[in-house]
Amino acid sequence: MANTTKDTSTAPPLSQRLAHWWQHQLVVPALLIVALGLGWLAWQFHAMADTTHNHRNTLSAASQQVLHDLPGQIEIIAFCSNSPFKGRYFRKSIVALVQRYQQQHRGIHLQFIDPATAPTLAREWQIKKEGEMLIRYAGQQQRLYLPYTEEAFTNALLSLQHGERAPLQFLVAHALHDTHGTGLSQLAQALQNAGIPVLTGDLPATPAKTLPSLVLAGSDKPYSPAQIAAIRQHVQQGGNLVWLTTSPQAQGLQALAQDLRLTISPGIVIDPVNRQFDIPLHDLSTQRYGARGPTQEFGLRTFFHQAHSIEHQRIPNDPWQSLPLVAAAEQGWVSTSYQPAAHPAPSAMTFNATKDTPGPATLMLALEKPLASGNKQRILVIASPDFFSNQQIQRGGNLALSLQNLQWVVNNQPTVSLPVTPLRDTVIALPTQRTWLMLLFNGFQFGLPLALLLAGGWAWRRKQRA
Repeated sequence: MANTTKDTSTAPPLSQRLAHWWQHQLVVPALLIVALGLGWLAWQFHAMADTTHNHRNTLSAASQQVLHDLPGQIEIIAFCSNSPFKGRYFRKSIVALVQRYQQQHRGIHLQFIDPATAPTLAREWQIKKEGEMLIRYAGQQQRLYLPYTEEAFTNALLSLQHGERAPLQFLVAHALHDTHGTGLSQLAQALQNAGIPVLTGDLPATPAKTLPSLVLAGSDKPYSPAQIAAIRQHVQQGGNLVWLTTSPQAQGLQALAQDLRLTISPGIVIDPVNRQFDIPLHDLSTQRYGARGPTQEFGLRTFFHQAHSIEHQRIPNDPWQSLPLVAAAEQGWVSTSYQPAAHPAPSAMTFNATKDTPGPATLMLALEKPLASGNKQRILVIASPDFFSNQQIQRGGNLALSLQNLQWVVNNQPTVSLPVTPLRDTVIALPTQRTWLMLLFNGFQFGLPLALLLAGGWAWRRKQRA
């Protein structure tokens, strides 16, 4: 009778059966469960790390301090189209910048609005360019456009932290509404469009907590003793000043000029280059601007009518920093005998070395000094009394320069200056000897491909022999 006993000696052990069952039955569901779990964790929790050598993607300590001082909600509205080219570039750049701030401040909310689908909203908020951002905090707002840098964004937040800027106060009220050539109505409209608040009339008897920036323009009459006293007190208290003058004595402000150690030339700046264009010698045009202050990046041509020269006398330990902004008449001079109303023929005007001063002459000068509050007191002096007038404001870049200067005077609160973090390994140091250069070039062009080809052939031949 045959032996029917089952041979169990060849059955695989239990560990092998479990491994086989795991590989064929559970590995796919387990991987799916792990992938879904990791995806859920990534959706719920966000973790980012800056692995660059010099931490280029991490906010600086100054920016983090500004965010710490803004505890409330910060709303950012960016006007960008949905176009795959320009709009996509703006959105990507803005998101990359704002995300760095959102990592430090949970109250920052970013919203995109397409101006093409919401034109009414864009007009209501006076959006002029695609990619413009509105940063709103505690009922205030700041605008930001290219370049989207940490320094620009942090300074916008810092402006919101310090509150609204003090307004411009024009001492002569009627000039802002005068539409004639000597009026300032076009400047007033431009200031309104730029969002700079404007007040008119005399300074209040009791100074406000935030002093306005006083503008002395549009007046051809001397100021009253009360106005003169109020102007000097305003400057002594740290108030900003914009002063258009050709003769402090004629305005009754010689004491103010002495306080600021300013000297306005009695003679007019003339430029003999105008002879070849048949232009009056006292009509100056220039593109010579200071490298600091409001004219740092300005390049338009501006025009000055019957301008004088300005000088600031420095003294030891002078708290005022003098910033020459505009110069003209490089080949001209300050003439003591030239009279615009009854001037002689242009060919008859010659330089008098004993009486005249050679050019170039400074036509616009700024003074700046720090205050105990952290703000800066800024004074802007323009030695052309009708530079803001309707007749002159539209010539060349006069309006742009006027707005840039006035915004600089108003924006006198502290700012953050962030150093540019240099990139590492951006320069390849190659040998200077010709032999080594040829060896390096031929090695990369011919030697390296040949070495890879030989290595591949050797590996293939070895595999064929196995």
